[in-house]
Amino acid sequence: MKKFLLLLVGVLLMVFTVACSKDSGSDSGKKVEIDFWTTLGGKDAGTLEALVEKYNKSQDKVVVNFLSTQDDQKQLTAISGGNAPDIAHIYWNMVGPWAATGALEPLNKYIEEDNFDLDGLIPAATERMRVEDVQYGLPLTMSMASKLFYNKQAFADAGITDPPATMEELFDYSKKLTKEENGQLTQIGFIPDYPWIDNVFWPIMFGGSFYNEETGEVTPNNPENVQAIEFQQKFYKEFGVEAINKIRSGMGAYETPQDPLITGKLAMLIGWENHFNEYRGEDGPIGVADFPYPENRPDLKASGMVSPTALYIPKNAKHKDEAWDFMKFLLSEENQIEYAIKFGSIPVVKSALDNPKLTENEDVKIMWEFYEAAKSENLKGFPNSVYINEYLQALSEETEKALKGELTAQQAMDNVKKKIQPIADKENKK
Repeated sequence: MKKFLLLLVGVLLMVFTVACSKDSGSDSGKKVEIDFWTTLGGKDAGTLEALVEKYNKSQDKVVVNFLSTQDDQKQLTAISGGNAPDIAHIYWNMVGPWAATGALEPLNKYIEEDNFDLDGLIPAATERMRVEDVQYGLPLTMSMASKLFYNKQAFADAGITDPPATMEELFDYSKKLTKEENGQLTQIGFIPDYPWIDNVFWPIMFGGSFYNEETGEVTPNNPENVQAIEFQQKFYKEFGVEAINKIRSGMGAYETPQDPLITGKLAMLIGWENHFNEYRGEDGPIGVADFPYPENRPDLKASGMVSPTALYIPKNAKHKDEAWDFMKFLLSEENQIEYAIKFGSIPVVKSALDNPKLTENEDVKIMWEFYEAAKSENLKGFPNSVYINEYLQALSEETEKALKGELTAQQAMDNVKKKIQPIADKENKK
């Protein structure tokens, strides 16, 4: 961790010491070469590389050199060492901390000068890369949790004909879908933190928030966030912490033929767009429905959590204008559709979500429900900040304690507030 922080500090120093000249290559008439790095590797990188080749053939001024498998440490080391790529692709939660060090080029001027239609992108995705009204990155793709996956046979055996519409029904159905033999659970309806703790998803589904921009306060302990933890606790109180841990320990590996959702040992699960693809569909064992909303909050119907990937331009990149042009190319409707088909992702361009190339394409039928869900105005994500990773870590740690019964939901979220507010205050004073 100390080494990582030293790298961050080093970035800020390098920003002001490394030349940032823009060599457009126009004087020599030669093509400008720009470097594009991505965290993706192997087959996942192939789809992006195909778009790079398409861009290179589409014009005669710029050549993009593509380099895959460049994780956050490699990218940060290159930036701090003065060898930054011209444009790069990273996970969205790196944007806030890196922007704070001066490592990233603000994109506002490019957006304004080019009249780039930022509103044409899904807001929940673009907002993840914004810090205090400064846009430091744009999304290439987004992942989304907004569905409930359920085992059709388990539902049929329990006499349940329709998936739950509300959180209250989710809990009631879970009880009906739970079986016990000789004092041990053999099937369970739902485990709120399986296969992992969703420390952002649950507050969003209850209408919670994490930060108040007007006051500069973090808000992990607001009533809706606490309600989200309390709802998860209900399952552990109903079935028992030990009983859930025991059945969980015997579950097969996630997304294998022995996965508990596939075998029916677990009846319901939070669903992401690219999970269990081969088991979903009309003839598959797994059904898909909108994730339930609180009965007293029908306005939260079609809520969901968005987690995008980010395109950014390093502050000390040598060819920023050319990098911006390539970024726009990747965010065109045509290329977003092409990428979505080949990569299996959700486009971030709104118009693509209604394009027949996707909505009438049987090859991506498994994604149709998620394309439609991506239009919802109730999609949200975690706010970006300098201290985003510390905040997320604190939420996970305290939520886990609450689910184990070690703390009340209010105590857990109050603890997060105590941990993070001093960090927020320190940043607000800068």
